Amino acid sequence: MSAPQRFDIEAGPETLAADRIEAGHGEGVGCLLLHGAGNGHRARWLPLRQALAAHGVGSIAIDFSGHGDSPARTPGSLAKRLREARAALAHLDRGAPRAVIGISMSGEIAVRLAADADNRIERLLTLVGAAYHPDAFELPFGPAFTAVLRTPGSWQASHAFEQIARFRGRLTLVRGADDTVIPPGVARTLAARAGRAARVEVVDLPGTGHQLSEAWRTQPGFAATLTRIALRAVGPS
Repeated sequence: MSAPQRFDIEAGPETLAADRIEAGHGEGVGCLLLHGAGNGHRARWLPLRQALAAHGVGSIAIDFSGHGDSPARTPGSLAKRLREARAALAHLDRGAPRAVIGISMSGEIAVRLAADADNRIERLLTLVGAAYHPDAFELPFGPAFTAVLRTPGSWQASHAFEQIARFRGRLTLVRGADDTVIPPGVARTLAARAGRAARVEVVDLPGTGHQLSEAWRTQPGFAATLTRIALRAVGPS
């Protein structure tokens, strides 16, 4: 089993805790995993990353500022998280196929990264990925941010739906069939707008809600299923 190698990433005023998991077969580390909101942190997704490493996909994961092992010196926002994710991209190995996995709140962040051709991302996987109204993207986390999120249908104005049209790589969008947090239309709209993508796949997980890391621990067969989906999405073939 691949052991994570701990290091720090400087992202503006913040110092982010990060780790690197080698694939062990010389392919290099080309995948960046971005955790979700709430109590999200990188360690929660270590089992998936180790499963990917066993099949040739090395990865880096960070704790966004204010999560896990990363302190926060300035207020959080989605825009700030995007800047932190960009800083993490610089630590992927040169020459390795580049992939991003965005979970929940990081779904739109992953889309924005992948849509920028300068980032050279070839594979994009969102797991119960969210989308946000542009106003929410810039607001500090707090009451005003929450008010925008609770406006019915606000996610439909997300810039992610415009930006995904520029992505030319492999796109995989995973939804929980019983997810009551993220509207199913987020993945459906991204898929419809991704006209230049080399491949688009929307995968529904039956009997699964929003908390995929909990399903990994408790739902029989789920770990193998999600590993298989992730390998198809970001793997070397």
